Amino acid sequence: MNNKLELINEQISKIQLVDTHEHLIDESERLNCMKPLIPCDDWTTILGLYTKFDFVSSGMSQKEVDLISSPEPNPMEKWKIVQPYWNSIKYTGYGQVIQHTINDLYGIRELQENSIPELQEKYISYRKKGFYKETLERANIKCCIVNPPGRPFQETELPDLLYQDIDAMGMIRMDFEKLNENIVSQITGLTDWLEIINWWFDKYADNAVGVKIGMAYFRRLDFNKTAIETANPLFLKKIEGRELNETEEKTLQDYLFWYVADKATKHKLPVKFHTGHQAMNNFMNLENIMFNPVDCANLCRLSPDTQFVFFHISYPYYEPMISLAKHYSNAIIDMCWSWTINPVASIDFLKKYIMTSPVNKLMAFGGDDLYVENLVGHAKIARQGIAKALSELVHDKWITENDALEIAERIMKKNAENIYGIL
Repeated sequence: MNNKLELINEQISKIQLVDTHEHLIDESERLNCMKPLIPCDDWTTILGLYTKFDFVSSGMSQKEVDLISSPEPNPMEKWKIVQPYWNSIKYTGYGQVIQHTINDLYGIRELQENSIPELQEKYISYRKKGFYKETLERANIKCCIVNPPGRPFQETELPDLLYQDIDAMGMIRMDFEKLNENIVSQITGLTDWLEIINWWFDKYADNAVGVKIGMAYFRRLDFNKTAIETANPLFLKKIEGRELNETEEKTLQDYLFWYVADKATKHKLPVKFHTGHQAMNNFMNLENIMFNPVDCANLCRLSPDTQFVFFHISYPYYEPMISLAKHYSNAIIDMCWSWTINPVASIDFLKKYIMTSPVNKLMAFGGDDLYVENLVGHAKIARQGIAKALSELVHDKWITENDALEIAERIMKKNAENIYGIL
């Protein structure tokens, strides 16, 4: 078993990844510490978002989170705040991303008090023009697909490295201020809003690789087909400042979702959904998450011509997603972020998926991060998990070693290239 794992691990380390989901801003924006996404510029930046969420889960107060995210305390003062919580979360997937990143990127074996000065120095010296490309090369990542954290589409300065999605959540949640970039002089009705949505697709669909929708953070994914005659009076009520009840808000969002999905389908863009576990703290509705696989199946049934990509294996409800991919030809599963949420569960998912569903409909990696340095740690954990899952299937004689390497090449790179048209 150990020999097989070592052999497969060695081969997998050589396979170039296509990273299917990140939230990276452009390199120049990062170097200029674009606020509010880069609130400070020191070693705590690479703690990122997810480690801080685990800190809060372990007991860190919001005041302490704000302190380590601000520029005022010096690096050692920040360590004193972090240290008691770090000792509780360093074993999680989030914590291990940080461990691998500082080890592989900066040559620092462990995050501890006496390593902070060196970490601070190396963080600053590494962060310079060209460090995005260098980081991807060191992680052996060909390119990333980015869900932009700002505008619905980012006209990136690094188009060969950072492919872009159209973020459609504001279209469905009616973020009037963010989306109407002087497209219409005044929004007076639903047709004006649809004109704004059309503008974003007309301008950017040819340069986008997918349409991302994160609505699972706010509601179930049970989008019903709705007539424009039903949606229009609700939209008028909303822009007039009158409050919609929960049913009315859902009905209006349902209409806008299917309008967006139809636009994506006409442009041959996959529609990509967050499913499963949610980031941040103290608000997650597990009942809604439990229904994610059911709702996703209904979407596939209602729109057979739309290619749906379901993110994060819908953790912890991942076995129904395997059944979904097996049954529906327009369902694709993306393991982005899942290796960081729970690496052991992701190994289990990968083994079960391979033995159940077509391997051409699975993509194995995306860090889902805002800070490029952490892609080194994300990739390390994913490669380790992929090698472990495949070597166990080889050991149990379900597949051969050659099968394992062929599967790895497909799920780590080729499937994403085919699905998103990446050359």
